[in-house]
Parts: sequence; structure tokens; C-alpha cells
Amino acid sequence: LYGTDIDPLPRKNPRISADVQISANLPLESIQNVATPRPPPNPKTNLTNHQFRSECKEIDHRLKDMRNKIIQNELQNVHWELGFIRKHLDNIITDLSILEETHFLEPGEFKELQMIQETIQNYLYLQLDLYDMDLKATNYREAPVFLCVTQEKAGPIEKDKLCGSFQLKLLTSARVHNIVTDHIRPELVGKSAKRTEQELEYSKQVFNEAGLAQFADLKFSKGTSANIAKMKFSVVVEVLVDGNNLKKTLKSNETKPFISITNTGSQWTGAAGTWLKEDAFKEKSEISICRFWNYFQKHYLAATKQDVANIKRPLYLSDFDYLLKAKFEQGVDKKNINLDEYKKFWDWIGPGLKKIRYQLHCLWLFVEGYFCAFVTGTEAENILSSQAVGTFIIRLSERIKGGFVISYKNSSGVRHYLIQFDDTDKKKTLIDFLRKSQSLVFLMQVKNYDTWEKNFTNHNKDTALEGKYKKPPKPRKNQSLRGTPYDTILL
Repeated sequence: LYGTDIDPLPRKNPRISADVQISANLPLESIQNVATPRPPPNPKTNLTNHQFRSECKEIDHRLKDMRNKIIQNELQNVHWELGFIRKHLDNIITDLSILEETHFLEPGEFKELQMIQETIQNYLYLQLDLYDMDLKATNYREAPVFLCVTQEKAGPIEKDKLCGSFQLKLLTSARVHNIVTDHIRPELVGKSAKRTEQELEYSKQVFNEAGLAQFADLKFSKGTSANIAKMKFSVVVEVLVDGNNLKKTLKSNETKPFISITNTGSQWTGAAGTWLKEDAFKEKSEISICRFWNYFQKHYLAATKQDVANIKRPLYLSDFDYLLKAKFEQGVDKKNINLDEYKKFWDWIGPGLKKIRYQLHCLWLFVEGYFCAFVTGTEAENILSSQAVGTFIIRLSERIKGGFVISYKNSSGVRHYLIQFDDTDKKKTLIDFLRKSQSLVFLMQVKNYDTWEKNFTNHNKDTALEGKYKKPPKPRKNQSLRGTPYDTILL
């Protein structure tokens, strides 16, 4: 979070109403906050120009200065300053929460927002608490040390695959003079706590002199079925504070959720749906459609194996509108979504995302735009009406969960073909099916530009897909079987 050196700017404590009404039909650039007649600096602007990140960096510097003051026992105004910083962080958290609920954010913006939230919750607040302990404690009863953890990824992982990297940091009060730690131990918590610790595989790790440690090889040796798995890290520490030796078992904050799956074919859809529900709804039964968009597009990128820094097939509001209208009467102008509606939504789109993710060449077709996906039957008919006979569009079925449809133009007009179960299998891909279909000649490709408009272009399917065609088998030589008059191939 502090990788970019940005000069801190003064903040005017911008506040916005939690009752902001957003016109969800408009593109992101057109969405405006209408909370006050004379609005202070918009939190959306503070997010996009990294103002919040700059403020967190400045607060981190102030906390380091405060540490020196406490060590030197220069306590004048320190208590007031701690309260001021805490209120400032509360304001940032409030602004970020409102943004999450009321704005359709771009993926990079939402990732930035979550990074700032995690930095405040898992680091800055904890450091404030430790310095509060320094000011209030005349005789420490427990070691003034906290353990925080951050992680790179979460969600469904395959059994025996790495969970990603976990970064651990020891936070101490200013009066801690020496600290000794044991080996760090990860453990399952919550609903997964009943499971044995032997399901976690990892190498022993210890903190370095800077109080940092990393787990880069942690993995689940067994599946967790459809259950969410979270972890905490614990370590026994012994500290010297004000001449007293204090011993304590530290436990970190909970990690983001995992689901360990043993069969991607049968378990991914359920695991990914459970993760999205946990991530977006938390303990709520209903959330705003803006919040759902922000979390869904994050999970959409994970499902389609795209990185926020390099998105080739983004999810646009028009795509999200299509997805919502496929199951509900309203699209992005829908205000909220509840858990029952979410189940209906995911039961339809989840299997389709699984096929895109795992079926051979489907992900490539989707990311390159040859699998248009988010197009209704009526839209497909309008697009194909002006195209040559043999032109076709690959899209999602709005009726059949996980179903793919080929809308194509022939001499009698536009037709729609639902790809059958036996049209593709482990030996015959969707591209193989397209290659052999003589009535399919020109493949439509969708390109999304920054204008928020979809642009369709057609390509000769053989030119577009040739690189993915299977190589023809080498011709066999006609050699008579030894001792027989029979040929080995048909001549």
C-alpha cells in the first residue's frame, strides 16, 4: 500500500450521506454524488487520486514520530493526537464503506479501496491500541504485542495447491525493549476448527529481526467440501517491558476465506458461489446492487483468470445489466439483492462461468471476445440481420443454466442452436465443433472500448481459430499385415 511515494495533502473530512441515490443506468464516469448542495471533496475523487492512501501513509509517519515521543516520555498532547488520528481513520472507513455501497467502482478502484480498509483495520488501528496501552498502563498485565496478517489470494483452491503468500508482522507498544518468539503456527478457526490441524501442510517459520515472517508454502492436504475455511496464526512471545518479562500467546486476525476443493468439475461452482456470498453479504441478508457489482466483478476476474493490472475482457455495466435482467425484471437500476435472489442468480451464471474457466479453449474464446456471452437472443437477431449468411454469435443461454447458444444466420433468417451435451467432450472441444459445422462461416467478435459501447466485428472462423485447431493426423502408410493379403487403410 505504501509503495508509491505521494506527498500528503490536507483533508477536509469529507462526509457524504448514506442515502445517496445513484443512477445505475449511467456509465461510471457519469455517476455523480448528489448528497449535498455544496459537497466537500468527493470520496470517489479521494479514492481515484490516491488521497486516502496518501493520508494513511502520513498517519503511519505520525505514529512512528509518536513512538519516539512515548519512548522519550514526551507525552504532552500525545493522548489528544491519538484520539484525533483515530477519528480521522474512522472518517476514512466510513467514506470507503459508503463508496462500496453506493458507487459502481472499477476493478482497480475497488482493489485500492479494500487494500486501504485492510491497512486501517489490521495495522493502523492496532498500532493506535498499543500506544493507548502505553499511556494508560502503569503496570502491564499482559504483553503489549499484536500480530497482524495479510494475504495475496483467497477463495476456492485445489487440494495440495499453494494457498498463496501470507505476510505476518509483529506490532509492539513503544515501551517494549526486547521480544523473543517461538515458531509460528497456523490453525483453522470457525466452522473449520473441528477439522484436524493435520489438514494444513507448511514449513516452520519464525520472525526475523524486523518482526516480519512469511508463509509461502501453506496448503490444504484435504478438501473442505463446501465449507468456508479461515485461519489464524499463533505464536508464543516473551517480551521485556519496563523491566518486566511477560509471556503471551498471540493470535492474528482471521484470514480471508478459503474453500479447498478436490474435484474442480463437481465442486468449483458451489465453492465459488459460497465464497462470493461470504465475501459480499458477510452477515447481511440483503445488500445494495452497487455493493454486489463491486464484489461480483472481483470474483468474475478471478473466475476468468484475469489480473486487475491486466484485464483483457472486463465486465461492463451493460454486461452486468444483461446478467441481472436474465433472472430479474430489473437490471442495474435494481436497488438491492437478497440471499434468495442471489441463489437464483448464481445457480444460473455459476455453471456457465465454470465451463468458461475449465473447458478447453472456452476461456481463450471468452477473453478474446469470440465468445460474446452477454448478448440476448433479440440482440443477436438485430446484430446478425445485416450480416452475411453463415455469420454466427456464441452467447449464454438465458434459460438453461450453463448453456451456450449459437445464434446464426441462414437463408431463412436468424436461428438459435443450443449446444448439446454430446457436441463437446474431452476429445472434442467447442472449437472442433465450430470447425466441422459447415453452416457456420463468419464468427462475430465483441470488443469493448472505453466509450462503454460494444463493437462487433466478423471474422472468417478458420482465420480466427486456426491456431487452436487440432493438427490433422499424419497419413498412415498402406502396409499389408504380415502373412495376410489385407490393406491397413482404405484406398
